[in-house]
Amino acid sequence: MRARRFKTQADIERSISQGFGQGEGAAYQPWWRVQDLPSRGRSRKVQGVKIDRIHHVLSDLEYQYLILLEFSERVIDIREQYPLFPTEQAQRIAVELGIYYPRFHSTSLLYVMTTDFLVTYLDESGQPKFAARTLKYDAELADAEPAKLKRTLEKFELEKAILAAQGITDWGIVTPSVIGDTLARNLQWVRSGAKLDRQFLRTDTLARFLDCLELSFHHERVLSSLIRAAASNMHVAYADGVNIFKYLIWCKAIQLDLATTELQLSKPCPSLRFAGLRDNTALLKAA
Repeated sequence: MRARRFKTQADIERSISQGFGQGEGAAYQPWWRVQDLPSRGRSRKVQGVKIDRIHHVLSDLEYQYLILLEFSERVIDIREQYPLFPTEQAQRIAVELGIYYPRFHSTSLLYVMTTDFLVTYLDESGQPKFAARTLKYDAELADAEPAKLKRTLEKFELEKAILAAQGITDWGIVTPSVIGDTLARNLQWVRSGAKLDRQFLRTDTLARFLDCLELSFHHERVLSSLIRAAASNMHVAYADGVNIFKYLIWCKAIQLDLATTELQLSKPCPSLRFAGLRDNTALLKAA
């Protein structure tokens, strides 16, 4: 599909009628798509693991945060590029805050602001809650010119206030330092095994592989050697064994400190906790 351009209110109304920025779960359509905006890093379309649809992420940072959300068992829905339409209420909030409402470039048309991620998660009592997150690189905040930084902070304030008026009070900023390089790299590596071939998705197969890993585990052993031994005992290819290992981490059957321990096949095994498998239905849903 070609990029959309907004010059009149009719252009906005047309996009709304086409479902952009609306829906939930697999039916959600982000307001901004990769083809609609110039890249802010490495834009990409990503097939969801948790939500069965294509996610549109506009930078490496957004991609990393998407994976973090997918890995969380508490997150039940992810809506990226979620629109905050310039309603009368939104405009009134801007006036009250003394903030100039953004416009589309080279027009007087009020801009459709977005929050990078609107997340639906389950709280400790199992009730669904909403959280909004805007993403920024640390350098964008630390090295920005004073006038540009002031405007960025004004937009943050306006975004937060508009969301609060909609009942979404859990708002925050996510930077690369919040996620951490090690966690980001580990989750990207593990996610590549989150969609395991169905031939390996039998609970007894996964349980046997987990047992083989646990029996062969030793801190001084190289990780690739541990996986190779388990794969050999199971009579599966080493590459399949690596994917099974990733899948077991993704499903929390194997647990470790992903934020501080770099997962590398050529390095010694990190400290692993073998937590065991859940029922087959849960595993199939995760896959």
